[in-house]
Amino acid sequence: MLELKPAPMWDDRTPLILITFDGLGDRPSSELDNRTPLEAASTPNLDQLTRIGVSGIHQPFGPGRATSSERSHWAMFGQTQTFPGRALLEAIGMGINIPVDRPHFHLALRPATLSDGKLLATGRVSQEDANDCLELFDALRVMPHELSPVLHPLRNGECILESDVISSHEISDSDPLFGHLHPVLKPLPLEAAQDQNAAQQSAELITSWINSAIALLITHPINEARRAAGKLELIAPVTKWASKKTDLKSFEQTTGLTAAAVTSSALYRGLAEVLGMTQIHIPSDLENVQADFEARIQAGIELSKTHSFVHIHTKATDEAGHTKQPMLKRDVIESLDRACHGLINLAETVTIVITGDHATPSTGGIMHSAHPTSIILAGPHVHADDVVSCDERSHKSGDLGAVMASDILPLMSHFSHRASFKGHATGSFETIALPDNPVALNFSETKTKNQLSQVNGTGNK
Repeated sequence: MLELKPAPMWDDRTPLILITFDGLGDRPSSELDNRTPLEAASTPNLDQLTRIGVSGIHQPFGPGRATSSERSHWAMFGQTQTFPGRALLEAIGMGINIPVDRPHFHLALRPATLSDGKLLATGRVSQEDANDCLELFDALRVMPHELSPVLHPLRNGECILESDVISSHEISDSDPLFGHLHPVLKPLPLEAAQDQNAAQQSAELITSWINSAIALLITHPINEARRAAGKLELIAPVTKWASKKTDLKSFEQTTGLTAAAVTSSALYRGLAEVLGMTQIHIPSDLENVQADFEARIQAGIELSKTHSFVHIHTKATDEAGHTKQPMLKRDVIESLDRACHGLINLAETVTIVITGDHATPSTGGIMHSAHPTSIILAGPHVHADDVVSCDERSHKSGDLGAVMASDILPLMSHFSHRASFKGHATGSFETIALPDNPVALNFSETKTKNQLSQVNGTGNK
């Protein structure tokens, strides 16, 4: 008779490394013979990772839906809790302390012209405008208005605006973002605002302050001098990314994984901070893309020795896309590929995903688009599919198919042998992966003296 014995059990879980090429997705261009920058690039290392892994197409929020970096990363990080707002992430990333539950906004000064009572923002400030921006922000700080905002310096031409008079952050942006299409917008209460009265009052306050600020800026000596010199006037103070600081669960609470990040800017520092992720910050060096990315990969590998999940980010592809130079973006991708040489051996022990957070077209007037982005998943528990080339057209036939941002961490957990079971509650929170640090029952704290005496054989019969 066959004797059934339990199979031996061992821990074959692997660390997870998620690598984001910011704005990797693109569209074909005539300059690249009707190819995308990724298709046109020579990428021997990414090709090899494709051969040993499985691939697919990443559309963060589904077909036809363009997105921002912060929303895509929030979903890629497995977060279903309410997004706190990018202004908060930028503030925290710059060390600005915002009080809990205080509405705040990103405020930027933009060059603009007036036409038929509408303000047309044209581009952004340059480094040459830095001193003018500082003086104009100082004027806005002392401008009489019931809003009485605090303006925290952020970057050239940018601040974080907070005010204890504003009761709701659930209002729309005044920054048109697409200045070549829309004028400066009127802040409006969001239809989904929990308190419509508070949102309406806050929108009116912000609108009133912006109108007063425009009037001040138009007559300010700085802008009068710019006008006389034939320069665009800095007269559009625009708000966006409304935020509110609230209590958030950590990355480990929501996913089960201890997490770390190699951050590249204030946004990603703030993102790591609000989710309680260990971080190593390496400011972006866009002058030497390969060396910069090699340093990020090495830092990520070190973090993976002590953390289950590591995120590595590069801004280089996104910056290249925004220049509207397809050949430059192709060249940047080739530099990043050269930095990936060590990932092929690393995939023997670590589960690695390489993808983009969105598409940044290097042609046309679109800022971000919904064009598909390649995704590669490689690791010791991965059975390779038939795809051998790293590009969007090839990856469409990969075994992963089309995945959304919220699919990425579950897929990584599965291929790293960390997937949690639906229906198995390992703690207070439902996690994506098996938790690294589940709360163990401490039997010594629960035993009563009577139980102890029985265990020791001294109890009364």
